[in-house]
Amino acid sequence: MTGGSAAKSHPRALGYDGAVSAHREVELKLEASPEDLRRLQRHPLVQTLALGRGIARNLVSVYFDTPDADLAAAGFGLRVRSQGAERIQTVKGDRSSAGGLFERSEVECPLEGEEPDLERLPDAGLREQLREIIGDKPLRPVFRTEFRRTRRTLRNAESEWTLDIDEGEIVADDEREPIHELELELRAGEASRMMEFALMLQEQFDLLPGTRSKAERGYALALGTPPPVHAGRRVALDRDATVEAALEAILGQCLAQLTANAECACEGSDPEGVHQMRVGMRRARAALAVFQSLLPQETTRLFRSDLQWLGRELGGARDLDVLTRELLSPIEPFLAGDPAFKRLCEEAIALRVECYAEVREVLHSPRYARFVLELGTWISGRAWRNQALSESSARLFAPARDFARELLDRRHRKVRRLGERIGESDEARHALRIQLKKLRYGGEFFRDLFPNRHAKRYLRRIAGAQGSLGRMNDVATAHRILETLLARLGEERAPAHDRAAGFVEGWTAQIARAELDAVAAAWDRLSNARPFWRD
Repeated sequence: MTGGSAAKSHPRALGYDGAVSAHREVELKLEASPEDLRRLQRHPLVQTLALGRGIARNLVSVYFDTPDADLAAAGFGLRVRSQGAERIQTVKGDRSSAGGLFERSEVECPLEGEEPDLERLPDAGLREQLREIIGDKPLRPVFRTEFRRTRRTLRNAESEWTLDIDEGEIVADDEREPIHELELELRAGEASRMMEFALMLQEQFDLLPGTRSKAERGYALALGTPPPVHAGRRVALDRDATVEAALEAILGQCLAQLTANAECACEGSDPEGVHQMRVGMRRARAALAVFQSLLPQETTRLFRSDLQWLGRELGGARDLDVLTRELLSPIEPFLAGDPAFKRLCEEAIALRVECYAEVREVLHSPRYARFVLELGTWISGRAWRNQALSESSARLFAPARDFARELLDRRHRKVRRLGERIGESDEARHALRIQLKKLRYGGEFFRDLFPNRHAKRYLRRIAGAQGSLGRMNDVATAHRILETLLARLGEERAPAHDRAAGFVEGWTAQIARAELDAVAAAWDRLSNARPFWRD
């Protein structure tokens, strides 16, 4: 699972005692207002779990990279942190995150000066890897972070973690960005205890899951790049994995994809941000449906309800992205001098701006924050075990290959039945599109359990048929939005606007007819594909 389900204690936390350390870091990052951060430090829950008083330190970290940012491109961060007279060199990499919970490898060692010295890294393999990335290019400072950290150590039962309140700024040349963060880093025990603590704090304060590290924010500030898009990663499963292990890995990846794209979705310039969030949301719903019979029904019902809510809230922005960028833009050269068409495009852009304002409001809402933290806590603590043992729940500990083969066979048969009716009606094609999506997600979830050369081809053919059906659905959605745009014109609406909308409808109807032929061809290829799980 992304974020670690049973992360064990590290050799030490980030105490900088002069020794070399190498460990896997599990931390939860939350964003808050300066006022809430000050109030939080005095909260009774913090006071009850704290081991001693807080320690405040001023920290300055300088991040280094090549002029072409090769380390960042390879997923590494290299910094030199100053804490009083001490200098600590740190290399971080191998990052994953879900719901504000970050898991990454970390290697650090003391330095004599203020410049990085890769020769001092204790890991010979890491030294060689960094040398290959850097080559003969010089390392230079890219940005720095300056903040005051107030740290306390908290303990609950066998779990222990640090609570850091960070306030300061990121500096890149003349650009500055504030830091107001709460970080919880696991030192021993279960990550779920730490997540439960965060949930209790979230009830009292306006806390949002952090989606980017300070390093990622610093690179974006220094390079002037927008928040990145994160496509879903392939789920890594061992062939002998249990159903529970598959559930944990799959849901973790779904949540990671959803949350990692939140900042890009809020920024709004790249339509892939909202799109990838929605993909992550749909994949999470699909995963819960896959394992539904094995899980506590009330809990999964609540998670699926929140995912449906999120899908509705993001759907308007996605529909407007498709309309403006994929359907109206190709028509524009043919109607460049038509003021009525131009007015429809202006109204579509205005509606898109409104939809993205709603996206930002949703992703900064307490409901979204609580959903993300609750699902992350549920996954990290394997809370599905808190149910009565039954014949169905006992299957969680059975081989995932048997479970996956049965599921994929069932979905494959359903798709074949619907495919025989592909030419009958729009309703039949819509039903096929939904089932193809379920089959594709199931295949992607479990493909590592059946490593063979047929999986990639099979999934690619599903994607081809699904893509054509999806574009037909986009056309139907566009026609509904056109009616909304005309209605928004109010008294300004004139016959010329209706004619322009009619031209768009006719144009897109031609697209739908072409896709209908493509669907038939894609279905022929898919129906002849060999199910990869039967080898």
